[in-house]
Amino acid sequence: MTSNPYQSNPYQSPAAGAAPRLVTIAFWLYLVTALIRVISIIVSATQLPAAKQAAKDAIAQTGGSTNGINVDAVVQASFVSGIVVGVLFIIAFVVFDLLMRRGANWARIVLLIITILGLTGVVGGIVAVLGVLASIVAAVLTFLPASSAWFRAVKEQKLAAKQR
Repeated sequence: MTSNPYQSNPYQSPAAGAAPRLVTIAFWLYLVTALIRVISIIVSATQLPAAKQAAKDAIAQTGGSTNGINVDAVVQASFVSGIVVGVLFIIAFVVFDLLMRRGANWARIVLLIITILGLTGVVGGIVAVLGVLASIVAAVLTFLPASSAWFRAVKEQKLAAKQR
């Protein structure tokens, strides 16, 4: 009985050169997570005027003093800082995803840690939950036996190339 070369088995461990389908699916799910984070940053940026007003209202309700501090500037600085950190995070996330797709086992572990840490921040509605769920599914896919075998094969191939 011969095997069909065109039939794909997602659980079969492929050669080190080609990422198995599970890793490719995980790669795209991580990209969906990054896209959701981009959308989240855009939505957050639109909330700046409301945040400035909320800060002013909170100060007025408590009867507190700002002691000469410009509340608008503080709120705006925190928003800009959040956006910059968010964009840098997304860039790093996509780079780790690309490296994971190329077979870097350490990048797979970094993405798993980011996914676990993301579980603590499931606030922000259905979009945030979808991003976390996509990351969880992607992380699971990268640690299934076929994926793990491929990451080992890539590592062995790199070690063999260094010994030559």
